[in-house]
Amino acid sequence: MKRVIAALAALVLAVVLVSVQPWGGAEARILVFADRTLQPPLEELARMYVEEKALDGVEVNVTFIYGSSGYVLSQLEIQGRGDVYVADDQYFALIGVDRGLLYPRSLETIGYLRLVLVVQEGNPKGITSIQDVLERGDVTIAIGNPEHVSAGVLAKRVLEKAGLWDSVEELVGTGRVVMVKSASEAASYVMLGLVDAAITFNIYVNLNPDKLDIVDDPLLADFKAPVVVALPRGASEAGVDFYRYIIGNAEVFYKYGVEPGKG
Repeated sequence: MKRVIAALAALVLAVVLVSVQPWGGAEARILVFADRTLQPPLEELARMYVEEKALDGVEVNVTFIYGSSGYVLSQLEIQGRGDVYVADDQYFALIGVDRGLLYPRSLETIGYLRLVLVVQEGNPKGITSIQDVLERGDVTIAIGNPEHVSAGVLAKRVLEKAGLWDSVEELVGTGRVVMVKSASEAASYVMLGLVDAAITFNIYVNLNPDKLDIVDDPLLADFKAPVVVALPRGASEAGVDFYRYIIGNAEVFYKYGVEPGKG
């Protein structure tokens, strides 16, 4: 059975490679569309990759386009080409498959992020939960816009299940709930003191331990978001190589708070 699975995997990759563009000489250009949440590990991986290829006499230029997962997917569609797509949840990756932008069998989960409620270090407002934020008149919260932000999509899903999303929608526009453009922006708003709390990913607390704290909320306790790496249709051979490199060096993500796990 293992041999059959391995053979099928090789066949799928061969089909993918039939339509990819070649390296094209001594210089390789790779265009990556990625969620900004994953910028630190991705840029570390890019540096490692470029240095390794230089030892083989190949000059590699890795360019990133960052934003929310939904935003960069739309940019991939607009530009009509790309080599790697990295999302902080599978929601927009699956939309990419539905739109014919990504190879369905290339979607690879390399770990998981946790959705968390964050506050400024020390929790100066004494916030105890998301429900506490929504019920109090003296605190504000940032949530990613669910139209294009994975953390917002997931937050909406959790809060709908808890019967709290209607309260969120009622408070949008009052200044109590602020819809932001990315999970990164949500965390930044808390650090800058623009809001008192935010629903975002745990990676930002790992990156800013002296500025952010997590408030344990049972609503979010077991909620994980898969980090997904995928190949856009028409990816170059260099892009496929970098895609494999990311998957093969997933431990770099774990240093930044991504939890190990395949899927």
